[in-house]
Amino acid sequence: MMTETTRLTLLVRLSSALLLIGALIGAGWIALQWEPVLLPVRVVSIEGEMHGLSRDELQQTIGAEISGGILTQDLTTLRTRVQRLPWVERATVRRIWPDRIQLTVHEHTAIARWNDNGLVTERGVVFRPNDARLPAGLARLGAADDTHAPEVVARFRDWGARLLALGLIVDGVRRDARGDWSIELLGGTQVLLGTDDVERRLQRLVAAYGEIEAIGIPTRLDLRYSNGLAVRWLPAGRSGGGPKRIAAH
Repeated sequence: MMTETTRLTLLVRLSSALLLIGALIGAGWIALQWEPVLLPVRVVSIEGEMHGLSRDELQQTIGAEISGGILTQDLTTLRTRVQRLPWVERATVRRIWPDRIQLTVHEHTAIARWNDNGLVTERGVVFRPNDARLPAGLARLGAADDTHAPEVVARFRDWGARLLALGLIVDGVRRDARGDWSIELLGGTQVLLGTDDVERRLQRLVAAYGEIEAIGIPTRLDLRYSNGLAVRWLPAGRSGGGPKRIAAH
């Protein structure tokens, strides 16, 4: 049986343990309250090249998230907020003792415009700058749905290389809501490929373009035929108007 002395000893030990736990909790609370004052974040350094990203917007985002000291600052939330900015592909954040946080930002590299208000990367990632500023001189790609961006980009790169061998520069590629594909060449010439057998149809254009070019300047190339194509040329001696339509097989 437990003696009175043993019981008293256990009560003393339990009381001591509870007091110690309480003291630790209290010390932790005090540390949390005073840590931003004693160990504040004094410097936030930003690394990485920024061409499209607004430095003011980035600084505002960082400022809204800096709320603790160097030890308690939530770096995960800060990184997540920065990565939500349209131009940011990825970001890394780390503490540097005693009072600095270093943020490294990697921007998306846009290879073309996307629809009316966006940009797209070579991996088919679509993003839309908050300030609606779009770089000049980029090709125009588009589709009814952003999920088609990787396919549109892949065909833009492939078709661009194949047509460049003919001296043609692809200035735009589009897939409409029905799945019809079209190309716009630098200078305004339209190439209509339709929905099915688009690769075979493009190869038909590649094979026939020498003969087409020998006749005149094409303004519209329609390959939506089973075994031929239709060409509309710019009328000789005119810069506009209604050119006549000729079928080429």
